[in-house]
Amino acid sequence: MNPETPVDPALRRRNRIMLVALALIFLLPVAGASLLHLSGWRPGHTRNHGELLPAPLALADLTLRRADGSRYAFAPQERRWQIAVVPTPDCGVRCAELIAGLDKVWRLQGRRADRLQVLWFGSVPEDAVPFRTFVPMQPDEAFAARLPELARTGAPSLYLIDPSGFLVMRYAPDFDLAHLRADVTHLLK
Repeated sequence: MNPETPVDPALRRRNRIMLVALALIFLLPVAGASLLHLSGWRPGHTRNHGELLPAPLALADLTLRRADGSRYAFAPQERRWQIAVVPTPDCGVRCAELIAGLDKVWRLQGRRADRLQVLWFGSVPEDAVPFRTFVPMQPDEAFAARLPELARTGAPSLYLIDPSGFLVMRYAPDFDLAHLRADVTHLLK
């Protein structure tokens, strides 16, 4: 283009409008997302059914013991998730039913099932049928002290622990095992 040739004002205006429209296409979603984040808005339904903890709680520094007295160590390299269950003293039949349900959750994971362990922190009911990755653990006061909203009566407390030993999710005492299965399936993929 020759510098002496005048530019049509209509063409210049159209080019500026296109430039502003293009900038708005990229900037408006970022501005909208920032406003939603700063206002504290969260979607009504999330992918997980359990309650995601606001900050993961480190547990790997604890010395946890299996029921036989041997030390339990988290193994991040195995990418193994743990379901930690802390039964209440009056759990009884409810605990035996929970173990049977956890067995079903475990079996439904198929080839990924060995990447899931159930850590049972307390006495195992006599009529319960443990499964391959069911690990009876010794009750641990330091462990129990770190757990949020630990139930003392009624249904046992249930938590998800990531492979590195961080407590990341808890389930309300009246949770649905189908919801736990869905969350675990998503995590093990």
